[in-house]
Amino acid sequence: MLKKVFEPIKIGNLQLKNRLVVPPMVTNYCNTDGTVTERYIAYHEARAKGGWGLIITEATAVDERGKGFHNMAGLWSDDQIESHSRLTERVHQHGGKIAVQLYHAGRQTGSHITGVQPVAPSPIKDPTMDETPRELTKEEIKEIIEKFGDAALRAKKAGYDAVEIHGGHGYLINQFLSPFSNKRTDEYGGTLMNRARFAVEIIENVRKKVGKHFPILFRISTVEFVEGGLTIEDTKVIARMLEQAGADAIHCSTGVYKTMMYVIQPAAVPHGFSVSFAAEIKKVVSIPVIAVGRINDPLIAESVLLSDKADLISMGRAALADPELPNKAKEGKLDEILPCIGCVQGCNRKITQRAGYMLLSKPFHRKRKRICGRAGERKEKGICGGRRHRRHAIGDHCC
Repeated sequence: MLKKVFEPIKIGNLQLKNRLVVPPMVTNYCNTDGTVTERYIAYHEARAKGGWGLIITEATAVDERGKGFHNMAGLWSDDQIESHSRLTERVHQHGGKIAVQLYHAGRQTGSHITGVQPVAPSPIKDPTMDETPRELTKEEIKEIIEKFGDAALRAKKAGYDAVEIHGGHGYLINQFLSPFSNKRTDEYGGTLMNRARFAVEIIENVRKKVGKHFPILFRISTVEFVEGGLTIEDTKVIARMLEQAGADAIHCSTGVYKTMMYVIQPAAVPHGFSVSFAAEIKKVVSIPVIAVGRINDPLIAESVLLSDKADLISMGRAALADPELPNKAKEGKLDEILPCIGCVQGCNRKITQRAGYMLLSKPFHRKRKRICGRAGERKEKGICGGRRHRRHAIGDHCC
């Protein structure tokens, strides 16, 4: 029943043992200075033991002023490399491969987190936020581009196998790509090519600093589902530009904070609802394409791959529900897999309450105490409360 998901594949020069991916999901398990904790390491180590082909860490800030969450990972300083090295070492001990996702929140953060006014391509308030961002100058744009490259080099030094540039879900790079948020009239706004310039220059800067053979993935919201936002035809053009700039894979997601139900899909959203968008991207690029979107069953993942609609499959909350999913699937123990049911209660709802993950599957909840922290340990999960705070507590939990 399951053959394609366990076929090896390469992203650039990176050989993966199978095609199952743990996508980035915000845990807020890190220290406020961006260094990683034992709890954060154990979370990823559990999935390395579980047999996933590639693990991509949660959004990791390239600039302290671009954080979207209080307790998120960072690579804006050389002082953070050592703790990240401990993470990659533990994952590699189990034969796992791990990439780090680099990002800047742009207007989807607040001064209550960063201590400064948010920045964006244009001074337009995000519909889900309370603060109006400050428009970036061209000099500041160039500085942020350099920060992405510097963070990628730190990632390489820390032992990561690849980097993923977060260009989706309404964060800063996405804000430049989309006419929904970018109203600039200089070379970084207006035409599709100009709006893609920021993303292209980031990839080029990263490539220059990490070298020719270090894999670069790019995550993108193929469709934003907002009026005046990116359409799949826009994104197909952008994907070709990203490949030409040096991207080694395109990770296809959907939505922005305004349309969070398409970033973190509830049970009412059909399985594999966004696979068709990944399939459209796959038609126009020659690099691997990763699909995501309520693919919580390995049989569905197999079907998508056999249909040639994608090359790899991200299974976010399925990896939360059962870190051992790949191992169980490979052994034919499908009935033993603890499923994600799309309730968004034990993951996202608990985060808004400053609590840790609590899956509704009780067997896993007991196991969670061993893989995510000591029994009885409580942790801060950012700020919850009103609309602004709720968004910052949620994070990206892609199914």
